[in-house]
Amino acid sequence: MDLEEVNTFKYFGATLSNDGTSYAEVRIRIAMATASLARLSRLLTSSYISVPT
Repeated sequence: MDLEEVNTFKYFGATLSNDGTSYAEVRIRIAMATASLARLSRLLTSSYISVPT
């Protein structure tokens, strides 16, 4: 049975690379955080939601 050699793969939700660095994982997590903050920003700046002061 031949095994395929890959550069990165997912293991328990983390992206692992064949060189042992976590650069790809950091980029993925930063992109996910940026997307989450963008969605939250739209909610917090909505004129349809009032916040009592």
